[in-house]
Formats: sequence, C-alpha cells, structure tokens
Amino acid sequence: MRGKRARAAAIWAYLCGAMLVGSFAFPSPARAEEPVPPAVTAPSAILVDATTGRVLFQKNAHEKRAMASVTKLMTLMLALKAVARGQVRVSDWVPVSMEAYRTQGSQIWLEPGEHLSLNQMLTAIAVGSANDASVAVGEFLAGSTAAFVARMNREAVALGLRDTHFANPHGLPALQHYSTASDLAGLAMAAVRTPRLLGYTSRLEDRTIRNGKGGSLWLLNQNRLLRTYAGTDGLKTGYTRAAGFCLVATTRRGDTRLIAVVLGDATSKARFDDATSLLNWGFAHFRTAFPVAPGKPLSPVPVRHGELPRVPVRPVRPVAVTLRRDRTEPLTTEIRLPASVTAPVQRGQVLGELVVRQSGHVLVRVPLEASRSVRSVAFTGLVWRYFLRLVG
Repeated sequence: MRGKRARAAAIWAYLCGAMLVGSFAFPSPARAEEPVPPAVTAPSAILVDATTGRVLFQKNAHEKRAMASVTKLMTLMLALKAVARGQVRVSDWVPVSMEAYRTQGSQIWLEPGEHLSLNQMLTAIAVGSANDASVAVGEFLAGSTAAFVARMNREAVALGLRDTHFANPHGLPALQHYSTASDLAGLAMAAVRTPRLLGYTSRLEDRTIRNGKGGSLWLLNQNRLLRTYAGTDGLKTGYTRAAGFCLVATTRRGDTRLIAVVLGDATSKARFDDATSLLNWGFAHFRTAFPVAPGKPLSPVPVRHGELPRVPVRPVRPVAVTLRRDRTEPLTTEIRLPASVTAPVQRGQVLGELVVRQSGHVLVRVPLEASRSVRSVAFTGLVWRYFLRLVG
C-alpha cells in the first residue's frame, strides 16, 4: 500500500508541476484589445478614413435608403468639377426656368426669368439646401433636369457607387432615388477632393443672395457640427419623412480626416449626436499616417535606348495608411522597381510598387508609375551619342 501511495503522490506532483509550467512558463502573447464600438441610434451608419477609405465602423451600411438633401453633394460636385475643367465659371449667370420656380421644399424663392451667378446658386445649395437652385444649376450644366440626372448616375457608376440611383438633383421623394451609407461615404470621399467644394460646405451662413425686394436672404447652414465640433468643414444634412434625419459629416484633425454618415435618425438632435459619437470614437482610436511624404521624389529607373537616361517614378496615389493609436510598432517601406526599363516608356506606365508593412504585416501596396514619357532613339542616334561620350 505504501508503494502505491508513493507512486500516486509522485504522479500527482508531476501533473501539478506540468500544469504550473504550462500556466506560467509559456504565457500566450498579449493582444491589443479591439476598441468598443460607439453606440449609434441611426438604423444605418458608417465611419471611414477619408484618405485611405478604410471602414472603421459600420451598421447596416449597405442597406438602400432614401437620402433626402444629401443628394445635393453630387449636384455640387458635378458643378465644381465643371468649373475645375474650365467648362463654366462661378461668375457665369444661371437662368431660372419655370421648372426651377415650381420646385417645392426648401428654396430661395427664385422667379422665372431672373438670373443669379453660379457662385450664388452653389452657395444657396450648400448653405441653404435650396431645391430650386439645384434644378437651375442642373439645367444650366446639362440643358435639362433629365440630362443632368443622367449625368449624376453616370458619375455614380464611375465612382463605383453600386447601390445608388438618382431621380432628381435635390433629394425630394421619388421612385428609384436611393443610396446607402457606404455609397454616400464613397461620394463624400470624392467630394472632399473636389476643388472649392469644402469652401462652400464649410460656410455657417450667407447674406449675399437678394430676396427680390431690395434686401437679402439670410441662409443658415443646418449642419450644427460646423459650430460645435472643431475641424468640421462639411458636408450636407438632409430630411424628408421617408428618409428621416440624415447627415454626411467630415472633420479634419491634423493629418486625419474622417467621414461619418448617418441615415434615418428619428430626430435632428439624434443625427448630430450619432455623428459626434462616431467622430469622437474614430479620432480616439485611429490616425492616418503617411509613410512617404506626398511629393517626395523616388529613385528614378534607368532607361535603355531612351532619349533620357532615367525616368522619374511616383506613386499612383498618396501613400497613406490607417493605424490604431495603440499600435506603436514602426512602419517599414519597400520600393520594388526593375533594375532598368527599355524605351519607349509612357507616362503613367506602372513600373513597380511600394509596400508598407507593420510588424511584418502588409498594410498597403501602391503601384509606382512613370511620371513622364521617354521616347526611344534610333540606332544611329545611339551610336552618335556614344561617340560624343568617347571623344568628350
């Protein structure tokens, strides 16, 4: 019996020792905790990094919904793209048609036959959410509202907004007029890159537009975050009974710009509370980093049989990544380019890629393209060039 008890005690001691070794000798590596997502009352919402496009939070973000006056983001963007291309000027006079005059909802009470400058019309759209001005601008740019709406839908396809369809330029309820929080975030990303657009959407108020009685209208921007949330410079509010209270907001702090979209809130206060919660959470836990400074020259690639000995290269887009603020591991960049290329080389031709890693994990790959063209030279030209080098 004593022998059995001794063996049992030895086995028990061994097992206890093994459990202790397993528990304390080889602890599992600590993992960074995921940030607790914010509470959002809106039925559909999303938060994205406007520079990288990374989705930080989403709730029913692909659900098709009415979008109300958020529609006007597309109207503003198309108009200012036309200005940037030199097709129109903000000083051009925009006529008012009977269709614009008869448009219901929020308006600046345009009269048929009068003219306002495109600048005034865009101000009325961005600050006063004027439906009549939206129709007038659409007719001015495309010849008719129907033609402008077709242009809006073509632009939506070009931007990859697969669950969006426009039926008018202002957002009043209509069949086949819908979008999603995800698509509207994509539209907002394009909007913030459009020249001059933020200059309109960041205005708190405007008193420059006449009221037809010798005075001027006082337009007050309904985006309350412009006054209450530092760094906010857009973008658009919206409300109809079908859509509920909607908001597409963008805020920049340092190098980080975030876009928050909330659709279908029950009250105006709720949409701003939701957007504030999303933005607070986003800035608290994430930041945008630029491993390669925008505009920084990269090493050129040697060119064989070209009129130039080397071709400069550049990233096809800004090299940016979204990082967790609690992750402090350094970033590493790797530039992959060929030892040389043979002429001709076309501007925009992809020659390699830039890879950004953190702790060995690839965060982003950005193609590298030729920033100019390099023509090839004839054989006789090569011989003459080499001869000049020899005699020189």
